[in-house]
Amino acid sequence: MIDIAERQPWDRSRSLLLIGPGGAGKSTLGPLLAPLLKSRLADLDHEFEHRIGSIGAYIRNEGYGRYKLRNAALARRVAATSSGLTLLVTSSGFLTPDNPPRALGANRLLLERWHAICLLPSRDLERAVAVILDRQARRPFTRDRDHEERTIRARYPVYAREGDLIVFSEAPPGDIARAIAHRLLG
Repeated sequence: MIDIAERQPWDRSRSLLLIGPGGAGKSTLGPLLAPLLKSRLADLDHEFEHRIGSIGAYIRNEGYGRYKLRNAALARRVAATSSGLTLLVTSSGFLTPDNPPRALGANRLLLERWHAICLLPSRDLERAVAVILDRQARRPFTRDRDHEERTIRARYPVYAREGDLIVFSEAPPGDIARAIAHRLLG
């Protein structure tokens, strides 16, 4: 099942942000959705790794707060240099309150200017937590399960409040991409 709630119709002159917590499926969905919308794809985590270096190493060497500031600056740069329609896949903590105020403010400004698609596996918090924990357990950089669970429980309500289009689904990513494109393109 793909449950889509449209909070604001898409003005096709606005580029798109794909937001949501870690493990929601943003990085998998982005490359499937961008061609359907005939948009350029930019994945903020990939851009960071390519332009700056390893996210993990950066956080270890510079600290999480500095990473968040650098990530927000990179998002602004990617947005400013994007020509034509762009789908920007954001990092998992893009809108969370643990951002330094300057980073969160910059990210929120981007959220206001672009059309945001929020991706969550379920409307039900417990189901969403279970799905995301299962997905995160398969990733090589996953922290301990208790930390991951605390993180998703803290981030889920932040993201559930955000987005012009919010998608709740555990369906295959290709099906979700087609459903979003159909909704946006009418």
